Amino acid sequence: MKKISLITAFALASSSLGAVSLEDAIKGATIYGNSYIRYVSNTGTNDGGQGYSMRFVADINSGNIANSNLSFNAGIFYQHGGTIRAGVNTDDAVNASRVEGGYGNPALTTSGLSTLWARYSFTQSKTEITGGKMRINSPISETTLDRGVGATITNNDMDGLKVTASYYDSWASDTYYLGGIQSAQNRKTNTGNGMAMIGFDGEYGMSKFKVWYANIDKFMNTIFSEYSIGDNYEFKAQIAYTDMYKNAMLRESGKRVWYKFDGTDGAKSRGLYTLQFTMKPINEFATRIGYVGSFGSGYGVALNNQASFSKAGRWWYDNYGDSRNGFAFSGQGGKQDTHINIWYVAMQGKVSIVDLGLDIVGISGKNNFAVSAYKSPTGGKIAEVNAKDRTFFEITPSIDLNITKGAKISTYYAIVFGQINVQRLWTQFSYRF
Repeated sequence: MKKISLITAFALASSSLGAVSLEDAIKGATIYGNSYIRYVSNTGTNDGGQGYSMRFVADINSGNIANSNLSFNAGIFYQHGGTIRAGVNTDDAVNASRVEGGYGNPALTTSGLSTLWARYSFTQSKTEITGGKMRINSPISETTLDRGVGATITNNDMDGLKVTASYYDSWASDTYYLGGIQSAQNRKTNTGNGMAMIGFDGEYGMSKFKVWYANIDKFMNTIFSEYSIGDNYEFKAQIAYTDMYKNAMLRESGKRVWYKFDGTDGAKSRGLYTLQFTMKPINEFATRIGYVGSFGSGYGVALNNQASFSKAGRWWYDNYGDSRNGFAFSGQGGKQDTHINIWYVAMQGKVSIVDLGLDIVGISGKNNFAVSAYKSPTGGKIAEVNAKDRTFFEITPSIDLNITKGAKISTYYAIVFGQINVQRLWTQFSYRF
């Protein structure tokens, strides 16, 4: 996060704050965000494609305006390119004449107003009220991409305990919009079912916990809890349960369309749990050992494929841009009678400005795993398939070169073998400010 530049502050003052003085607009204002350019190459029997994606995100925050306890935030978002899969190629990377690509296009471009909210902070209480268009900050969402229009109240009056209550009139989980499910059916990207959340986050000594409840009107109820204890040697457990409404549907643009569960298409009850032990004997080295299992008739319990669940690996849950694999309610884990078992070991080391990593993961179960390609030994055509009940493994070494504060070059090479066969080279230059 940085103090806003003179030019940006002037633009903010003239366009958003009307007659406010330039000095007042600059005072306390900050700008923060991130950007990257990424190249991905997939090979193997069950994946393919090479391509680029680029993203720029920036948020401008006014800070406390004239000691009024009121602040404003506006953010912009631009992304070109989605998750690379079979059929995508690098020829669509330049975006000639800045053309906006449609959904389902390898040259997918999305841009617009990412956030726009106002916040009031009380003087006599550690309470804040935020209203407008904001990121959905919860354990079952992705805090960078998932957004909603509504209001959030947070309170920190009790030592070690944060209470959060939110309601979103409409919302969007961009992780499954940027690649697909909606695009394949030419749908819009807004969900009109109201979503309410309440959460308790606590920290007392070496113990931490989270307990959250979320309700999506006429669609689903989710309970999430997490407990961890320790510091350099930490044990963490998570559990989530989602119950779908009977005949559950999502509402888009005022119409009850698109996503329907009737007991045969989707699992009514879904459960997921994780167990993880982390060892960090020295600052330069850490190891995580974990297991992920499921219960109920499915394991799609979150708004997107990752949320805040403990896991390792890089390819198996992110080979599609639409949360098809992983833990999303809309993905393979939402199908009736699906189960998943995951064990993993992940090691991280640091040498000077270089971070090294190695993830080893095993996946099994009745998982209905989705892949973007199948190449037969006789040279048959590439086709999108669901590979049911697959047991496979991922070994992924990675390296990050920290060039300066906020700037890094990151690379990993994922090797997937067993009943799924894929190799992925992923490299990215990123900058956070």
